[in-house]
Amino acid sequence: MLEPNEKAVFDGMVSQLRANDPRFSHKVDRMCRPRRRLYLVLAILLWTTAPLSIVFGGWTGALMAVVATLYGAHLMLRRGGGANQTLWSSSRRPRTSSS
Repeated sequence: MLEPNEKAVFDGMVSQLRANDPRFSHKVDRMCRPRRRLYLVLAILLWTTAPLSIVFGGWTGALMAVVATLYGAHLMLRRGGGANQTLWSSSRRPRTSSS
């Protein structure tokens, strides 16, 4: 845990890095965000293979279809949420009450 003055110095360094190198800042921000388009493509692929699993797989295929459908739904729900903050953002730190 950083002391308040260390936190201020660190936030200043991060702000200066972001201002001096916007390409680096953009790449780091992309790494922190979930890949929404990938989640959508995987969910559609899973939902497409579910009926094929039922037709060609018997009871094992039916089980796999259920798993594929549920995981596709999980990916779509995950696609809706996201991390809009960077990893080093000081606003992500939990608030502590000072007494």
